[in-house]
Amino acid sequence: MVVQWMMSDAWVFSSIDGTGPDDGCSLAQVIAKADAVNHAILTEEEFSQAVGRLVAAGLIGAQAEADRYWRTDAGRVLYRQRMKERGLFGWIDAIPPALRRLGEPQDKAWSLPPGAFELAIEKYRREAHT
Repeated sequence: MVVQWMMSDAWVFSSIDGTGPDDGCSLAQVIAKADAVNHAILTEEEFSQAVGRLVAAGLIGAQAEADRYWRTDAGRVLYRQRMKERGLFGWIDAIPPALRRLGEPQDKAWSLPPGAFELAIEKYRREAHT
């Protein structure tokens, strides 16, 4: 069976900013940007599968315990090249084909600490309504 990149992999990748643990995004920030660029809330399963795949591909770094997610040098190059002159929603057309060009994704087991996703969703909703 051939494993393929999912739209949610591209969605998560497009929702992560920063260059390292010191200026990376929190999970609540990733959820907020994901909602902004796709008008939907990620599920924990979508997020965890995408992070495992994107880490294995060398495109992002992730420290779940520190609540930090960022693009690696390779991830920043891919994003900058593919998103050139595209708006906020340009990821839909640009990022999925870029991931497919990398070949089959490698599923890497990755998970959040128990309850972390629910807490991040709550934080996002609280901050979105203030």
